[in-house]
Amino acid sequence: MTGNARCVIFSVTEKVIWSQEEGMPVAFTEEQQAEIRKKLYDAAKKMVIDTPYYAIKVEELTKAAGISKGAFYKFYPAKELLFYEILRSLHEELFSSAMENFTASQDQSAEENLCRTLLDCYDSVHTSRYRRFWMKDSHEIMAAIPEEKKTAQMEAEKELFRKFLNQFGPLAVSEELAFTSLRALIMTVYSREKLGPDYETILRWMAQGVCSHIF
Repeated sequence: MTGNARCVIFSVTEKVIWSQEEGMPVAFTEEQQAEIRKKLYDAAKKMVIDTPYYAIKVEELTKAAGISKGAFYKFYPAKELLFYEILRSLHEELFSSAMENFTASQDQSAEENLCRTLLDCYDSVHTSRYRRFWMKDSHEIMAAIPEEKKTAQMEAEKELFRKFLNQFGPLAVSEELAFTSLRALIMTVYSREKLGPDYETILRWMAQGVCSHIF
């Protein structure tokens, strides 16, 4: 390379930028790494409001963060991992109050508690400006992430389910079957629009059926 051209090289163990013009390697400090991650995260989170995640180019993200395309893959080996990070954050942000209700009430039946929580979850998603991202992109992102991340998420869900189940007495079925049943109920949130105005009634019937079998 000649003139003012710059060559960017990354080692396996370090995030190093080699500038031919300066003639010396420059490593990202921990502070710089955190700043770059935040810029990538903020840029991606803004873009997914209106744009499907798969249509967002890595070059758009790295331009916002002021790094090269090669550097991006040192922070996120796959683009989906960045969007998964956003999805997890939104899960905590949007569902935090609703999930607290999952274990907060002792004066409601199990099915009433389930129905209220699921309806709160739906309302959180439906009124969020990230609704498109959550409803349209999340399934593809989850399908693309490594199995260990899926396992970690499922374990976190199980802990939440376990808190709920412990409120209402011993199980009549295996814990695993109870978890699967609760997860299936939660997935109906994505079908509320298709089910129309009868969703709440249908959900209540399903919750009653599930609870009558697992307790």
